[in-house]
Amino acid sequence: MSSSLAKSRVSLFIMGCLSFSSLTLTTQTQAGLFDSYTDTAQSFRSSLTQPLDTSTQELFQKKAKSNDAALYLLEKARLEQANQQYEASKQTFENAFALLDEQNNKAIISASKLGFKALSLVTNDSVSPYKIPEYEQVLAHVYQAINYLALNNTEGASVEMRVAQRIQREIELAHSKEAEKAAAKAQENDAPPAEYDEALAGLDTIAGKVKNTYQNAYAFYMAATLWEALGEKNDALVDYKKAYELQPNDFIKNDVKRLDTTTGKASAQYPVIIFLEQGLVPQKISSTLAIPTTNGLVNVSFASYDPTTYVAPSQIDVSVNGKTVANTALLTDIGALAVKTLKENIAANLTTQIARSTAKYAVQKELGNRLGVLGQLAGNVYNTATEKADVRAWNTLPSNAQVTRLSLPAGSHTIQLKNNYANQSINIEVKPNQTTFIRGIETNQQIVADSFSIAK
Repeated sequence: MSSSLAKSRVSLFIMGCLSFSSLTLTTQTQAGLFDSYTDTAQSFRSSLTQPLDTSTQELFQKKAKSNDAALYLLEKARLEQANQQYEASKQTFENAFALLDEQNNKAIISASKLGFKALSLVTNDSVSPYKIPEYEQVLAHVYQAINYLALNNTEGASVEMRVAQRIQREIELAHSKEAEKAAAKAQENDAPPAEYDEALAGLDTIAGKVKNTYQNAYAFYMAATLWEALGEKNDALVDYKKAYELQPNDFIKNDVKRLDTTTGKASAQYPVIIFLEQGLVPQKISSTLAIPTTNGLVNVSFASYDPTTYVAPSQIDVSVNGKTVANTALLTDIGALAVKTLKENIAANLTTQIARSTAKYAVQKELGNRLGVLGQLAGNVYNTATEKADVRAWNTLPSNAQVTRLSLPAGSHTIQLKNNYANQSINIEVKPNQTTFIRGIETNQQIVADSFSIAK
């Protein structure tokens, strides 16, 4: 066989792979083979509290029909809400939920899903549609509830919070069954190899900061404050207790005690609840390890986190009319939720990664048998280029959520949120028989805040 003919056949093979992805999964998927979502999302993170510029709007429009459409919608909705574009954010979340429902309601395996699965075995997991983790789904409904509160629609907010609670209950049941399966597999020596444990060892302490990956105190506490504001104190007490179970601190404990011992006496002071979202969730990174298999050592890429990028929660001081009166308390460490979720999925992801490495090895070996050294080299180049970790995640989520509660007399007040490098003042009007909510976002060296009220 001539050298030119060998080169031609190698080229045909590579083009065949790309043609398959083009015909089956569109050019959006091709981009997923080589692009890094981390780089794309960095621009969202750096401009979270800034209006969406033209290039960002165009990017979202371009991604509307992509495999990652749901993820881009979540990012867009978060950016819109951070800029107090509540109606736009509400609609964007609705579009994201519609895509999510479509994914969840597919009762049969479609040909396209089989195509994604097959292609991922010879490329990487990034070509498959993004599957929104449970904790991200819950937070999405919490944010949608905030949109409704800001739009003075307590009924819509109530619906969203009950959806969030339902998801958490369903996930809890499902997770119990999965935990049993995982334990059985571990006994069958299906646990991740030692190389993985060593690579992820620095994340153990972070993952240990949360009890589980499917429930968070932010969702329960937000729901409890809504129920209490609407006069539904029994429901409020239940959710305050659940929040305390997940985040057992004195602040939430005092809320449980307050509702348990309420006297019903009229008060001349009214609640002001301050929710603060701090920082940004850590970004996934790609890591590579040489894993021993029946085919010898193979390089496997997997998603991880750099422990040094995790930022521990820090309290924000709260002043009223120039006097510091309180500081915030932690509700949920969302960064730890993300880390724990990744660690729990390692075993399942490892199976896919080993299968992909085996498939790629077989392709490379066949090329070597048919085309010699040139074919072996071409296969190696293709395998190396396409072997990358799936680092997709909702990157504009906060690192953590905090809360504090004030009781203030009716009238105008100036509330100041501040730490060592940023501060924000917001003027509110406290009215009798109303609950005032303040929602602050502290990121990129600044704090932005907004307020809205609920009448019983």
